[in-house]
Amino acid sequence: MRRVPQQYPNPHVRRERDPRAARRQTLLLASCLALAAGFVYAARQQILAVDYGYKTEALRREREQLLDERRRLLLTVEESSSPAQLEQAARELGMQPARAAQIEAAAPQREQGRAGGGRVFVAAATAGTVMRR
Repeated sequence: MRRVPQQYPNPHVRRERDPRAARRQTLLLASCLALAAGFVYAARQQILAVDYGYKTEALRREREQLLDERRRLLLTVEESSSPAQLEQAARELGMQPARAAQIEAAAPQREQGRAGGGRVFVAAATAGTVMRR
């Protein structure tokens, strides 16, 4: 039992286009594109946030390393500027402690330097030492 005949004698019949269906499809396409653009934007923001997190962590590690190096260098400077280390370095250079006669001979020069208001540096000519006062 066939309800539809095999051949239709309708070569001149044309289908009518529904303008509402075209508008609905256009609206659906536009809203899907907007939604997809929103997802792409959110994913981009998430990727950038993770990237900034990695960069921040790397900078934090570098800062800690630089602070450790600074502490180490300050400790080295403090150790090398201790009086015992300075005396040992001076002896290695061939310097000797100043004698009382060298200091008394430089006393008039110190008085002239104080009158000028600046610091006075007295050097013993024979021993090669420098005193700071």
